[in-house]
Amino acid sequence: MRIVGEFNGWNENVEPMKKLKSGDFTQTLNLETGKAYQFKYLIDGSVWENESEADSTAPTGIVEGEFNSVLDLN
Repeated sequence: MRIVGEFNGWNENVEPMKKLKSGDFTQTLNLETGKAYQFKYLIDGSVWENESEADSTAPTGIVEGEFNSVLDLN
């Protein structure tokens, strides 16, 4: 699973997240505060998923009715 978003130019080839023994995934990102970032999870290189506990959602601007997760660091 990879986390892909505005903070990495929607690059699908970023380093995968690390899977923990609990089954959860983790990754540390250095993000600038005072901004909100759109993102999605990319699973197995083909399935896009939103974060159910994201701060909000925003339209993708690509497909009508599709949304990205938003992490708000304001």
